[in-house]
Amino acid sequence: MEKPYENIYEMLENRVALSTDQPAYLEKEGDQWIETSWGGLKELAEWFGMALLGEGLKKGETLSILSGNQLIWPVSDLGTIEAGGISVGIYPTNSPEQCEYILNHSESKFLVLDTQEQLEKILRIRREHLPRLQRIILKEDGGANRDDRIISWDDFLELGREYGNEHGVERLHEIARDSRYEDIVIIVYTSGTTGNPKGACLSNRYVLSSCESLRHTIEALNTAVSEKEWERMGDETLVSLSFLPYCHVAERISGMYSRMCQGVAGYLVADITMLYPYMLEVNPHSFGGLPRFYEKLHAKIMSDVETEKGYDRDAFHKAVELNKQVKQRKRQDKPLPDDLQKAYEQAEKQVYRKVRGNLGNRMLMLTSGAAPIPEKVLDLFEYGGNLPIFEAYGLTEFVCGAFNTPDACKANSVGRPMHGAEIRIAGDGEILFRGPLMFSGYHKDEKATREAVDQEGWLHTGDIGRLDDEGFLFITGRKKEFINTSTGKKIAPLHIENLCKKNHLISNVMVFGENKSYLTLLVTLNPLELAAHAEANHIRYDDHASLTQHEAIKKIVDRVIQDVNAKVSRTEQIKKYAILERDFSVYENEITPTGKVKRNVVTETFSHMIEAMYE
Repeated sequence: MEKPYENIYEMLENRVALSTDQPAYLEKEGDQWIETSWGGLKELAEWFGMALLGEGLKKGETLSILSGNQLIWPVSDLGTIEAGGISVGIYPTNSPEQCEYILNHSESKFLVLDTQEQLEKILRIRREHLPRLQRIILKEDGGANRDDRIISWDDFLELGREYGNEHGVERLHEIARDSRYEDIVIIVYTSGTTGNPKGACLSNRYVLSSCESLRHTIEALNTAVSEKEWERMGDETLVSLSFLPYCHVAERISGMYSRMCQGVAGYLVADITMLYPYMLEVNPHSFGGLPRFYEKLHAKIMSDVETEKGYDRDAFHKAVELNKQVKQRKRQDKPLPDDLQKAYEQAEKQVYRKVRGNLGNRMLMLTSGAAPIPEKVLDLFEYGGNLPIFEAYGLTEFVCGAFNTPDACKANSVGRPMHGAEIRIAGDGEILFRGPLMFSGYHKDEKATREAVDQEGWLHTGDIGRLDDEGFLFITGRKKEFINTSTGKKIAPLHIENLCKKNHLISNVMVFGENKSYLTLLVTLNPLELAAHAEANHIRYDDHASLTQHEAIKKIVDRVIQDVNAKVSRTEQIKKYAILERDFSVYENEITPTGKVKRNVVTETFSHMIEAMYE
């Protein structure tokens, strides 16, 4: 595989040489987007790195970042790596106990915080429980007098400027350029669906190889954009939204570092509740989101269709069916009859353009990963908006695994192997990865590393899947999530759960049946779509909780379960189910920040309801 750079700092230097004054990041302050150029980013990172050297950071020591997507994130990350340190991210939603574990496990000497709220979280941890933490760098004003470890962000950067003036910035440049290809520069802690998270060590090789792999994929994705559209754009600077947590490997690599590699500007979304308003304001050219975002947008659009807010319900559904016919004919290289062409052009004005308008008016491509997207959501964007979502597959230990592209896309698959990735299916169906895109092991956990990577260099993902004759990868389950029934059957719940989620009213489902003679199911419902359905069908209710238990809603869920049971084997059929009065929540620790259900937590939280279905 190509090796364009030795380390991340070389990639940054190249980007600055090519795009010194071009925007790297834009951050909202009041009503204005404040721009930071690539040259400005490099300068800020240097001040930060010099401050760390002045504070005694040694090669291989760690700094943690607990912050939303603000400019302090890339500045701290790059500055730490330039100074020879290792950058560690902590989810902003983590509890004090989770923060304490990561800070201690990573042995972090420094901690960057964005807000007073995050500071309060850290100060709730007894000082003696964080013996290695020496310095807390706080962006938000105030709080510096509460603990002698605290220094303001501006004061810390000023320390860096002073240290640079006194000792020269060349020392930092020398350390940065001396970083080797295999040196560890980042530790990403997994979201931890079971037990404490593991710290995946990522090297310069991992980051740079992943950026190169993504460059090949982006070139393939760009083929979906017509020449007419590229001409319309002219010299527009490509922009995207940076909203997924930087502590997650997807945003860190395919966001922060891939943007650096490609020269794409990122609009920082520190408050996730502002994602959709910013989407319409910024008008990005591309968007890579988790399935949950698309599911919520699907819920909004279908709610508008159901209540005919901006859409004619019948015209919408006819347009979707029409587009399926049109795309089928195009796949078969058949010309469109005049009447079909005219109907299609009319549908473009009445429906497709409106659906795309929910993402601005410059959107060129949509991508997604981390979990399967329900088929109903994929169909809406492809057939209702002419904007297909290209699904990908990867994990913290190997982020660039497989990707669908316009010229190689297959329904229900996550695509073919990405550039630099080898994929093999083990005898028990487990998906294996190998290649330069591989992580370097788990921090302070050789046993877990040996379990994950075999002697031939294959990473055991823990996911079950298959490769078809054309090399497309299909995910069919999670190895640890197999349900062993008392009748001796081994069942993968993912397939059943995804079938249930095809109905737009259903948000989350979880199948149970370990050591039982039959399967049961917990169901949660989408508040927005449920309310829209109630309004369109004149169902009276008091609140979401009461609506979930309405007889009319129960009948709909019952039909969904019956339809699913008709599509699976007898042992996979759901015998009993219960509808929850609320959805699973990240704040209740039931789902991860990336939307993955924590099965052990859900099982414990709702154990009384689960057991009742077996009485």
